[in-house]
Amino acid sequence: STVQEAIDLTVLAFDLAEKYRTLTFVVADGAIGQMMEPAELPPMRELQERPSWALTGAKDRQRNMVSSLYMGAGNLEVLNIQLQAKLAQIEANEVRYDETDVEDAELIVVAFGTAARVAQTAVKKLRQEGVPIGLFRPVTLWPFPEKRLAELSQKAKGLLVVEMNAGQMLNDVRMIAGNQIPIDFLGRLGGFIPMPDEIEARVRNFYNQLIAADDAKLMEVADGLVRN
Repeated sequence: STVQEAIDLTVLAFDLAEKYRTLTFVVADGAIGQMMEPAELPPMRELQERPSWALTGAKDRQRNMVSSLYMGAGNLEVLNIQLQAKLAQIEANEVRYDETDVEDAELIVVAFGTAARVAQTAVKKLRQEGVPIGLFRPVTLWPFPEKRLAELSQKAKGLLVVEMNAGQMLNDVRMIAGNQIPIDFLGRLGGFIPMPDEIEARVRNFYNQLIAADDAKLMEVADGLVRN
């Protein structure tokens, strides 16, 4: 959600692509791409010994073949099993996320990129007003931080997903949280960025709904006790 992070994650993307021999994507939005703010480039690293898979010209060695397709079903199945194992390894080791004030939060904003940066401003202001709110920011959209978000979903009363699209992350959040918790969504399209006051207003409205729902449940319990 910052220029510095965009630089650092781009370096990391190349490192992970080489480590796992797979494609990586840096999902930076237009606002981050055009933003100007202080940042430091990491120091240049010396090139290590060339890996065995590098295509350097087949002199004095066997020819390197990089392929993901085998015509024989048996060989192709073996390859796909190997690829599934690699994906499982990535999911186990490369989940990244950031969180702010989530431990005691009754309502948690889930956002990434510029939307998360703006949401952080809104969360800080609402916290100062006494609203028990926090921010959960996935740094990796795949592997998605499912386990941590599932844990938070069991403690919070509601989740507000904020995105600069029509809800590309929303379904991930819904699948993880299931029916355990109410989920609201605020999305802006066409390059518009959700502003802090928009997020604050949506949070207040959603939080009031959650409080009203809790009060209604308490009234139902009280009525039941009186009848008994």
